[in-house]
Amino acid sequence: MAKIHRNDETYLAQQQQNAATRSIPKLDHLPEPKEEPAEEGPAEAERPVKEKKKATTSQGGRAYTVAMVLCLVVFLFSGGMLLKRLWEDRQAENEFADLQAMIDTTAAPATGEDGTETNSAKFAALRDQNPDFIGWLSIPDTNLDFPVMYAPNNKDFYLRHDFSREYSVYGVPYLDEKTTLGANDQSENLVIYGHNMKTGTIFGCLTGYKKAEYYTEHPTITFDTVYGDGTYEVFAAFSIDVVADQSFVYNEYVDLDEATYNAYVDEVIARSDVDTGIRPSYGDQLLTLSTCEYSSDNGRYVVVARRVNA
Repeated sequence: MAKIHRNDETYLAQQQQNAATRSIPKLDHLPEPKEEPAEEGPAEAERPVKEKKKATTSQGGRAYTVAMVLCLVVFLFSGGMLLKRLWEDRQAENEFADLQAMIDTTAAPATGEDGTETNSAKFAALRDQNPDFIGWLSIPDTNLDFPVMYAPNNKDFYLRHDFSREYSVYGVPYLDEKTTLGANDQSENLVIYGHNMKTGTIFGCLTGYKKAEYYTEHPTITFDTVYGDGTYEVFAAFSIDVVADQSFVYNEYVDLDEATYNAYVDEVIARSDVDTGIRPSYGDQLLTLSTCEYSSDNGRYVVVARRVNA
């Protein structure tokens, strides 16, 4: 068989043409370009985050609005209660001032059938309005200036009732039901209760005796009863928790023999916040004022004085 000479020009030309055809594919046979997903721009990439932030911000805004509304409601309620209390304080002050105006300060003491001096004329108008009225209590240069009630058969009635026997959170200062106070017979210790309102009214000033300076400025108490006028000098003042400390039930010391009297005096002086240098002697009538004291849940503040005139 004859050999084909590959250097033949025709053959070479054909081979070159075939090589060129193989190295450059036809364009119409190129695969269609696949559509690549467009790259997310900054706005598109952040859209879910922004939407999430928007939802969170919306929820936060609603929570803030609710909180502000609640705060406003609490503020308005508290403000309303404060205004109500201030109005009640003013009303109570006016009522007590009206009662004080009923005292006939020009009336001379009268002499009873038994020869004892009485203040029947001085307090006649108050007794006519309420026969439970027994006297008027005051501490000079303070806001403590109130009537005192005595209802031994109606224990603690005036704790929550006013002078007209209507319900009142202020009440009226009143004598302990165990106390005896009459023309011919009186207890050795007159125990009087009164509220310490959060606004400082009624017996609120008594806690001032925690400080020696206050005692120096207010050393005396006046308690003028329907049976005569009385001035008392403070000799002790102390606080006590009546639940935590039951070793000394101070309001049980009312009708006292000499030994019990001296024991009571010793105890209140030992507990006193101020050192007055005064020690009563048996025969000196005592006056014990008791009110709430808020350093403990069952706190009381007690001021004790002795009578200095007959």
